[in-house]
Amino acid sequence: MVADMEDAEKTAQLLFATQDPQVCTFPEGYVPRQTVFACLTCTPAPELAGVCYGCSLHCHEDHNIIELYTKRKFKCDCGNSKFGDKKCTLYEEKDEKNEFNEYNHNYHGKFCTCDAFYPDEPERAFMQCELCEDWFHDDHTPATFVGTEEGQANGDASVQNTASMICSTCIRQKLPFIAHIPSGKDVFCHSKLSTEQLVIPEDQKALMISHFRKRLCKCTDCTRVYDLADCEYLMDEEDDMTKFDEDSKKAIEREQPMSEGDEMRELVRSVGMEGAQVVYRGLNEFKRKFQELIDKAGDRIITEADVKEWTETLKKRPRHE
Repeated sequence: MVADMEDAEKTAQLLFATQDPQVCTFPEGYVPRQTVFACLTCTPAPELAGVCYGCSLHCHEDHNIIELYTKRKFKCDCGNSKFGDKKCTLYEEKDEKNEFNEYNHNYHGKFCTCDAFYPDEPERAFMQCELCEDWFHDDHTPATFVGTEEGQANGDASVQNTASMICSTCIRQKLPFIAHIPSGKDVFCHSKLSTEQLVIPEDQKALMISHFRKRLCKCTDCTRVYDLADCEYLMDEEDDMTKFDEDSKKAIEREQPMSEGDEMRELVRSVGMEGAQVVYRGLNEFKRKFQELIDKAGDRIITEADVKEWTETLKKRPRHE
C-alpha cells in the first residue's frame, strides 16, 4: 500500500512538475505535450472537450474531473462554446472552438476496446498507444515485442521499458509499414515496401517496439509518409514522452523542498500560531494512526475493509475546533 502511494506520488511529480497551476495554457496555442483533463460535470457525453492543469484546479474545482495523462498538440478548451455559459477564470478570451484538437473516447472517461470507465480496477495493467494515445488493457490488446540488436544481445526483457506500444488499429489505418519493422535492425527504411506489403490483415496484433522513434527512417521518402499520415509529430522531439519525462525530472531536481521549519512558518502565516499547532498535532496523529494500521497488518495485504475500519476510528477521535 505504501509502495503504491509512493509510485502514485512519483507519477504525479512527473506529470505536473513542468505544468503551471496558476495559468491557462490557451495563449500558448497547440502545446506539443501537456497534461490534459476532461470535466464530465461541464461537458458530459456526447460533448468532447479538455482542459489544462491550471483550469482543472481553478475553474473545475469539486467537479467530476478525469485525468487523461498527457496529450499532444492540445489547446485548452476551458470556457469556449463547448462549456456553454461557463467562462474560464484564468483566461476568458477564448476561440469558439479549437479546430485542430483531436479527441477520442478518453474524453468521456472511457478507454480500451472494452470501453472501460475510469477509474478501472487498479491491479489491471494497461498501456498507451504511441500514435492514437488511447489506453488499452494489456490482456485485451496482446502485443508482439520487437527488439533491437542491443536487446537481442542483452535479452529482450532488459529493454522492454524502452518500448513503445502501437495498437493494431493504428498499424492498419495509419502506418502499415510498422508491421514490417524487424527485430535486430536499428533503423528501418520503409520507402521500398510494395503496395501489397502495406495491406495489413484484420488480425494484426499490436506491437511493442524497442526504441521505436530512434528506429524510424528520416529519409525524404519516409518522412513524406509520416506527413501524409498526419504523424509528422514522430519527428518532433518535443512530442516524445521521453523528453517530457526528462524535462519533468529536471524541474523536480531544481525545486528545493521546504524544510519542516519552513513549512511550519508558512502555516503560521496562513492560519496563525494556534491554528498551525492544531494542524500540526492533527498531522502527527494521522501519521501515528497510519503507522499503526501498517504495523497491525504485518505481512498481510491491507484490504478495503481494513481501510474503512481505520477511517471510522479516525472519525471517532477527539477533534480540535
